[in-house]
Amino acid sequence: MDVAICRHMPNTPHISSWMNYERTTLDNGLRLLTAPMPGMRSASVAFFFTVGSRYESGELAGVSHFIEHMLFKGTQRYPTARLISEAIEGVGGIFNGSTGKEITSYTAKVPGEQLSLVMDVMADMIRRPLFDAHEIEKERAVIIEELSATHDDPQEWVNLLIDEVMWPGLPLGRDDAGFVETVAQMTRESMLKYLHQYYRPNSLVISVAGNIDQAEVIQRTHELFGDWEAGTHPNWTKSLPPYDTLPIAMIKKETEQTNICLATLGAAYTSPDYYPLLLINGILGDGMSSRLFQTIREEQGLAYDIGSYFNSYNETGSMVISAGVDPTQTEPAIKAIIGELQQLCETPVPVEELNRIKAYVRGGILLGLEGTQQVASWLGGQESLRNRVMDADEMTAQIDAVTPEDIQRVAQACFAPEWRRLAIIGPDDPHRSEYFSTLLKGE
Repeated sequence: MDVAICRHMPNTPHISSWMNYERTTLDNGLRLLTAPMPGMRSASVAFFFTVGSRYESGELAGVSHFIEHMLFKGTQRYPTARLISEAIEGVGGIFNGSTGKEITSYTAKVPGEQLSLVMDVMADMIRRPLFDAHEIEKERAVIIEELSATHDDPQEWVNLLIDEVMWPGLPLGRDDAGFVETVAQMTRESMLKYLHQYYRPNSLVISVAGNIDQAEVIQRTHELFGDWEAGTHPNWTKSLPPYDTLPIAMIKKETEQTNICLATLGAAYTSPDYYPLLLINGILGDGMSSRLFQTIREEQGLAYDIGSYFNSYNETGSMVISAGVDPTQTEPAIKAIIGELQQLCETPVPVEELNRIKAYVRGGILLGLEGTQQVASWLGGQESLRNRVMDADEMTAQIDAVTPEDIQRVAQACFAPEWRRLAIIGPDDPHRSEYFSTLLKGE
């Protein structure tokens, strides 16, 4: 077996004592990360392909998501969706798939002794899917219904709409599932061509964590994937948010509440500004002690629900604040949100508050790594996106190093009026969009 093995042990400067994992690279470029977790009864495996919706052309919008669905619909050894699910669930396992902007993943969690069987099933899904014509048509109808149902949920819809406003006409601004029009015309041939282009061993990271024998997992991975030929992996083009664009989108819908998303510029996950933004997200709207929740919901009663989240990609990102408000409170809610953004720009965060948020963010990272599935996802996701594993201690050290001056500097750059974007779905009149645009500027 010809593999290159790189062991990361607790006493090296590249990995902390919280995790001991081994990286194995096959001759065809496939990377395998294995992390034994003594005392665990389960084992989790995650397959990460470096492909997602941002790799797609406009005509093929949604193809990554469609392919992900089809891999569960039948393989050479397991020709139906039922046989696939019975093979994994029949040994006490659970499994799933997910399509994002930059990664498509397939995950499973099983009792440790059943790991080899589940890896066999997932290898067959990835390497020998059937793409049966009848199943394609059934799944096409399911995805189209999924896309149409989004418009029945204004809260979900507005979070997609804000991406369109931030990245108009660009892949990062699209729904990962594509559009009804593109899914409707997608052919079996175009899907298989895309699969052949992007599903290659040198585009794949497999991570396994839990009750495992590393040598057995390495051996089995070589048996299942060692003969798979590497291929050229086409890349995506940059998708930076345009500076001079229409900053607002409004859709009128007779709803009980108005759904708002206010976005600003974010940062790439490779940027030094990633860590200040991670903390800014905690300060603003991640949790019930956050400023937005306390000020806008608890003190002023302007929103039913309010929070923030942080999107980060290879070269760009966005910070998004989402809220559900009474239609009569749309204007004061937007003003109050902008007031919180401006406060971060103008007034340094008190050290006590910053330390509390650091502890909250650190805790979220560490608590999110207690299970086998979380560890497998962390390892595979880090390796796929960064081409290395950034361990939790390294990340928490970066978080601890952030100063109030860093927070203020990043807020001033990212929250500048020219980067503010707004999406509104509710009974508000779209003719008022120009007025809401002036609110965005803080006027």
